[in-house]
This record gives sequence, structure tokens and C-alpha cells, in this order.
Amino acid sequence: MSVGLIIFFILIGLLFLVVEILVTPGIVLGIIGLGFISFGVYQTYQHYDSFVGNITLFGVGVITIGGVLLALKTGVWTRIASKDAIMSKAKEDVADIAKIGDIGKSLSALRPTGTAVLNGRKVEVVTEGEAVEPGSKIEVIRIERNKIYIKKT
Repeated sequence: MSVGLIIFFILIGLLFLVVEILVTPGIVLGIIGLGFISFGVYQTYQHYDSFVGNITLFGVGVITIGGVLLALKTGVWTRIASKDAIMSKAKEDVADIAKIGDIGKSLSALRPTGTAVLNGRKVEVVTEGEAVEPGSKIEVIRIERNKIYIKKT
């Protein structure tokens, strides 16, 4: 196997790793990238002596670790990271959000549970069995155990 082909496999593997880290969620492309890199290093050991294989393995490790450190130092992660913040709390008291008699609008179909806007906040609501279409005007009829019950108005 030629040196160019070995370098090609290693570069494709590094490209897959970069795409995995920066673009796609999951682990599939990362595993494929590691496979390409491993194959390139393995082929180096197979077709050249151990010294060249060790140099290749060391070089790939330095490039990978150096690339991650460089990305951290230059702030690449902050440019691609989501800047959205979740403002709600897991155990937020619905009494602070809605009161009986408040009027709102359903965002999703309520069959019987769905999403609505009440007092300018997006919340999960429950009907008492009736289906409510998206965009319908709703009214809070009761609040029990952190659930907001509504009816269509």
C-alpha cells in the first residue's frame, strides 16, 4: 500500500472525527473515523517497519490531541455551542404561571394533553377528555398537583 493511500485513510478518519464533534450528534461518524485512522495506522505497520508505524501512530495522536487543544484555546466550541438557555425549572410551581380563569391559546392538539400559551409562557396543559385543536382559545378551570386543567372556550 502506498504512503499516499495510508495518509488518505488517516485524513478521512480525522475528517470524520471533526464532523462528528462539530456537526452531527451521536457516535456513528466518530467510530467510522476511528476505523479509518486505525486502518491507516495498521497498514503502516503492515507495509513498513515498526519505527515508521510508531512514528505514524505518535503523529496521529499528536495531531488529534493538538487539534482538540487548539480548538479549545481558540474558542471554536463557543462559536458552535448553543447559546439558548432553559429558563424553566423541573419542579416549577404552576400556581406561579396560571390561575383559575386565565385565558390562553393551545399550541398543539390537546388529546387530552398538549402545549398551550398561558400568560405569555409555554406550558403543558390537560383537558378533561375533550379534544382541542391547535390555535383554540382555552381557559384554566382548575390546578391540581402541578397540572393545569383547561377547557375550550
